[in-house]
Amino acid sequence: MPIAFSRSLRALGAERFRGTLAGLVVAIALLIAWALWLSLGRVALIETSVQARVEVAGAAVPVAAKLDGHVLRSEVVLGRKVAAGDAVLELDSGALRLARVEAEAQRHGVVAELEALAGEHAALSAAIDVYESGGKTRHSEASASAQEAELAASFARNLAARSEELRALGVEAGEATEQLKARERGSTALAVIRRLPVARTRAEQLERLAMMRVELAHTAREEASLQRELAVRAAAIASLDHEIGLHTLHAPIAGTLGGVVPLQAGAVLTRGSVVALVIPEDRLRVVASFTPASVGRIRAGQAVRVRLAGFPWAEFGSLYGEVEAIASETQDGLVRVECRLHAQPDSRIPVEHGLVGVVEITVESVSGGSLLLRSVGRMLAS
Repeated sequence: MPIAFSRSLRALGAERFRGTLAGLVVAIALLIAWALWLSLGRVALIETSVQARVEVAGAAVPVAAKLDGHVLRSEVVLGRKVAAGDAVLELDSGALRLARVEAEAQRHGVVAELEALAGEHAALSAAIDVYESGGKTRHSEASASAQEAELAASFARNLAARSEELRALGVEAGEATEQLKARERGSTALAVIRRLPVARTRAEQLERLAMMRVELAHTAREEASLQRELAVRAAAIASLDHEIGLHTLHAPIAGTLGGVVPLQAGAVLTRGSVVALVIPEDRLRVVASFTPASVGRIRAGQAVRVRLAGFPWAEFGSLYGEVEAIASETQDGLVRVECRLHAQPDSRIPVEHGLVGVVEITVESVSGGSLLLRSVGRMLAS
């Protein structure tokens, strides 16, 4: 019995040694594998956004009311394609349109007055030209008549002077001489009378021309006043047209209507109320918000993975891209990061404006040893 028991003890000892040796070999292998991983393995460090949203690269432009009013007609439909300048909503502008009709009628009245006054002005100008021409003729006739009388008087003076000489010589009788002197005095008086109409005609002509020119200046002043009134009427109509135009809301850019507010005819709008957003036809991008602590590690060109809410990544997969731009200032305690999406024609996700989710950015790839040292350092620092 003692011999058999000692053999059993030796067998148990040998088996225990083999188990210990095997365990030691496994432990050493694990230590070597871990050491190799610490030195050669790479670990991707990922920063995850607080929130993210798919947006078009171009900013959506709001369509807002420019004044208060009641809705007359609405064509604000979600998803409607619009071109720049298309009307999407019209406010009631009936009172302004009636005021414009009245202003247009007043303008037509002023135009009619102006046309009549222009005809009167033209007629008066023509009358002045005709009167000036006739005045010259009348002045020429009076001057010719005065000149004729002056010649007759001069001839009579010559005859009287010659008769006086003959009388002094005793050749001619005194009675004939007196007759010639009387004729000379009559001719001189007639010449004086004939000269008076020349001056009177000239004075009357100048007086009449002055009065006609005063009337012409008066019509010109009235015409200028009507021109000024016409300009005021035109400005009032232009102002009414501008106000009427403000009652129609137009699409500022081409794109698709989104974020619409359902409005029916008769609804009340206040100034500045946004009725829709025009989303431009542009490439899509992802806009994510990160905490400030992670921004220092994010760089342009880093790989991006986008997981969208409503599309489980295990079933639909993810979207991929790269960092495009990082904001330099925080907004509401978060930093904006814009990411460009890569083309993925095989993706099952219908990518469109407005989808939300989260963005994962691979900020660094480090060895396991470096990661372990960083963890130990943070533990010691805390």
